[in-house]
Amino acid sequence: MITTLSLLVAALAVGAAAGESATEAQRAEDAILEHARKDIEANRKGDAVVRVVDAAGKPVAGAAVTIEQTSHDFLFGCNIYMFDRYKEPERNDAYKRRFRELFNYATVGFYWRWYEPERGKPRYDYTDKVVAWCVENGIQMKGHPLLWGDNAGVPPWAKGQPPAEVQRQRVTEIVRRFSGKIGFWEVVNEPSHCRGVKIDEPYRWAREADPKAYLIVNDYYVLADGQPGFLKLLQDALKAGVPFDGIGIQAHEPRTMRFPLDQVKRILDRYAGLGKELHITEYCPCSGGQPITGSHIQGKWDEAAQADYAAKFYTVCFAHPAMRAITWWDLCDDGSWLPGGGLLRKDMTPKPAYDALKKLIHETWHTRVQGKTDADGRLAFRGFFGKYAVGAGTAKTQLHVTKGATNQFVIRLP
Repeated sequence: MITTLSLLVAALAVGAAAGESATEAQRAEDAILEHARKDIEANRKGDAVVRVVDAAGKPVAGAAVTIEQTSHDFLFGCNIYMFDRYKEPERNDAYKRRFRELFNYATVGFYWRWYEPERGKPRYDYTDKVVAWCVENGIQMKGHPLLWGDNAGVPPWAKGQPPAEVQRQRVTEIVRRFSGKIGFWEVVNEPSHCRGVKIDEPYRWAREADPKAYLIVNDYYVLADGQPGFLKLLQDALKAGVPFDGIGIQAHEPRTMRFPLDQVKRILDRYAGLGKELHITEYCPCSGGQPITGSHIQGKWDEAAQADYAAKFYTVCFAHPAMRAITWWDLCDDGSWLPGGGLLRKDMTPKPAYDALKKLIHETWHTRVQGKTDADGRLAFRGFFGKYAVGAGTAKTQLHVTKGATNQFVIRLP
């Protein structure tokens, strides 16, 4: 006979087991993060030496030197779809300011359905304004997407996907038009799910249009189960000689899943085995109150949960040696694809996630050095890969600490 007492004992046992499992999972997450911080030190920084000499080229000992990082080589990005889309000028100004303060990389929209509502009349005027602003503010850009086997990738004047010659004309015209300004392209979006457009010829068209362009193949559900179909598509593309440079991993499906960080690392390792750089192309944990799934962490996706996981996810991804870029999807909740998906509230005030990422990118992952040269006029330091402003006395200069370089610099005093 099943008694009330036996049911209670069984329930307590299940609860205890769940508690132990959650504790083990938290320990595993903490271990992954600790390892990631060490990997960041190893993978994202390089040794450098500044040598101060006088006008005659002789070393200056005891020279006071200041070194301040001004930009990252790593790309921290967001789509910029709401650029000048708000009715109030002050909100547009706030959007640009918040974007510029956090990011150095922007995803620029080219969805065919809305970009060319009338055949032969693409909306270049708006894009030109976005591109000019990004160039002025030192923000690199990625175009997304040129072709897509989804309704958003079908222009309203076409009955289904336009024929190959029309697709080729679009890819070639746009890539050439923005050559030297937009350096990254997701030519075909989500090809393992939306199979109406293949990647082979479109990527060859893009490479021919701009041989220097960086081409990314991008798809979703990868962090949920590894997306074997996408992995096979990439493997087949490599065998077929399809030209592409990076693998784009979207990070928003399933939409409420808090991807376990050990799983994230395993999947990144698997895709890195293809020998291409990795990009997190659409990261979108929301703060809209949905239940958290797929994790030892229970509760709802509120602003605190969004910020906590964002900082941890960025840490693991930034640590990975194959990672080139991380793109948060929407900057503001006003205009966000998913409710609560922005880093800013609808009134443009920053959420905790915005502040958490700003602290990571511009404080924790930022190099600032003050010191004096040794007897040989040298000051050695280790810094994040990127550009720096350097001063020694009245001498000022810029330098770039680059991965794989010797990073030896000389400052000549007047």
